[in-house]
Amino acid sequence: MNVTIISSNGTSDWGGHQGADTAEGCVVLGVDTGGFIPWDNPDNMVSQDVEQAVDTAVGAVCLPILFLISAPTNILNMLVFWKQGLKERINLCLFYLSCVDFVHMLHAFFCNVDRFYLPINQPVKFGPVFRFIVNHRLLGLRSLTWLSGVVSMLIACERCFCVLSPLRSQTVLSTRTTGCILSFSTVFCLTGSLLNGMRWDLVCVLNPETKATSTEILTSQFFARHRSHLKLMVLFYGAVQPILCVTVIVVTTAVTSVKLRAMVAWREQTSSQTQSWREVALTRMLIAASVLYIICALPTTVIGLSTLFVPGISLDGRYYNVGLVLVNLFELTSYVNASFNFFIYVSLGSKYRNTLRVIFWCCCPLHHHHHHQKELK
Repeated sequence: MNVTIISSNGTSDWGGHQGADTAEGCVVLGVDTGGFIPWDNPDNMVSQDVEQAVDTAVGAVCLPILFLISAPTNILNMLVFWKQGLKERINLCLFYLSCVDFVHMLHAFFCNVDRFYLPINQPVKFGPVFRFIVNHRLLGLRSLTWLSGVVSMLIACERCFCVLSPLRSQTVLSTRTTGCILSFSTVFCLTGSLLNGMRWDLVCVLNPETKATSTEILTSQFFARHRSHLKLMVLFYGAVQPILCVTVIVVTTAVTSVKLRAMVAWREQTSSQTQSWREVALTRMLIAASVLYIICALPTTVIGLSTLFVPGISLDGRYYNVGLVLVNLFELTSYVNASFNFFIYVSLGSKYRNTLRVIFWCCCPLHHHHHHQKELK
């Protein structure tokens, strides 16, 4: 790629710009013969106008709607699982998953909050809130969806282990062990997220041919200096980990579903206890949540594979606009996944519904003289 950024302080490759703090406040974009500007490259299958339209649709239309669904429902999820008791490992996992989804959606909302007052057709693409997030290396927290995937994988594995070996699962996988696994997963994923946040800078760019300036997200000098090491990090977190999570969840969910059918058939032939049927209902609920994750994570897997086999699909590659559209679609599916678990829990979780009723009855004085608080069976 024959693109360089030339400033009064010298010349650098596209990744690792210099001179961002020139007197004019912009770097000068120099295009060598046969080169291209990533967001205005004729080889792009997607034009910049289409990319910006997709970005606006996802960030200014879909995200606010999904945030209004996700924020209250994830808070309710946390209240319900807290009420049921975090000493049970599955409650701990589901409580933590709701926390991660809530923070993920909150961060996404703040990343796009500038859109509410900036005109859509305004030349300034990035507002002060987004600039603050990028400049303070917080953009990588978008990758909290990695942590959501890991927690979803742990939940799928836990339920598969419980179905295959109910007795051993009670002794081998304790709540304390589950908490340690969740803590390690958090540190592991957040480390990758913070490093990913150091990958990008907001830079004012001057095109000497058109004399137009624009603010663009470019590869940071930090990433350029450590490209060989950080490329492996991006490859692992951005491609290997999502593919691994989806694969494990697909396999464990399939095994759990097959085993659950056999279990239900056996229960129907015997006078099983009510508690066993509640375990079946819980397993069905978690299978449905896993299926939702699989559906929403498939685009992430496709994006990861496409960046492996088509290097030009990236934010500093030949197919810059295609890369941005794929990122927007990936983020949209992560928003959907973080917003609809509540409806699965309500539809399939009888214990969840009972606890939810108790919470509302406790919070609503009008019900106190009509109902007594019921103990969960």
